[in-house]
Amino acid sequence: MRRLLPAPLLLLVSCSTPAAQKVDSAPPTVAPPVASELPAGVLHRTSRETGFGSMIDELAKADFVYVGEGHTTPAHHLAQLRIAEQLLGRGRLRAIGMEMFQRRFQPVLDEFTQGRIGEAEMLERTEYKKRWGYDYALYRPILEFARARRLPVVALNVEAEISAAVRKGGLDALSEEQRRSLPALHDRDEAHRAFLRESYKAHLPAGGEVDEEKFARFYTGMLLWDDTMADSIVQWAKREGRGAQMVVFAGAGHIANRYGVPERVHRRIGRPYLTVVPVEADAPARDMLANGYADFVWVTRAQPQ
Repeated sequence: MRRLLPAPLLLLVSCSTPAAQKVDSAPPTVAPPVASELPAGVLHRTSRETGFGSMIDELAKADFVYVGEGHTTPAHHLAQLRIAEQLLGRGRLRAIGMEMFQRRFQPVLDEFTQGRIGEAEMLERTEYKKRWGYDYALYRPILEFARARRLPVVALNVEAEISAAVRKGGLDALSEEQRRSLPALHDRDEAHRAFLRESYKAHLPAGGEVDEEKFARFYTGMLLWDDTMADSIVQWAKREGRGAQMVVFAGAGHIANRYGVPERVHRRIGRPYLTVVPVEADAPARDMLANGYADFVWVTRAQPQ
């Protein structure tokens, strides 16, 4: 069995109203990254080490580039930013897709990246702290980069109200209107189900047993996120046409082994993609590098306990 890394899977809930800030009238410049600004660690292309430039050479050829994260790990967000910067420099990148924002707030993100509203208003109107909740400081450099280059950020995720209803009562808990807003859910991948089951078990107390009814709702909730994000990416790709590239930032659990978002997009649209999953560890498991956990595994240095 592959070594599985538990991924943060539930939204945090908190709320505050940020203060107003000045809106920029013109895009500022962004300095290119230098090697010393990359996260410390080692990149692997399957079982062999590789370099950042070599990875970018390959990623630049893909229509979709999926970069995972541990939501609270700064090195992972730095890796995401550096990949986006370099792909933009290669001339094909047209958008950043983000799990962290829900689809209904796309107009707000558009106003922000086009420089018409500031950060504080964007956070308030997307209800970021209530609907995502992880420290925005970790994501700020990515959003500032997108805004500086007028690069669209695409809100990928399903509404929190729908997720919450499914966690409590499954799909039967949704209204007819909510059901109509959803894409088809692909629930016939047994390997994906087993992967999510191991992730679910990893969050149980020591010795705890799986409650099958609760796991079924958890599993459906994860399908809801994966298929909604995939649908959002496909809708964007169809509008943009061939040749446009998107880099997607989402939790590692939605990208690792390609079960979640990557293969669901590929099943719908069949365009080339590559995956990068940063892993915070002293050393990666050998089977993680050899058995398709990701096209590139970026082993960042684990923080001392």
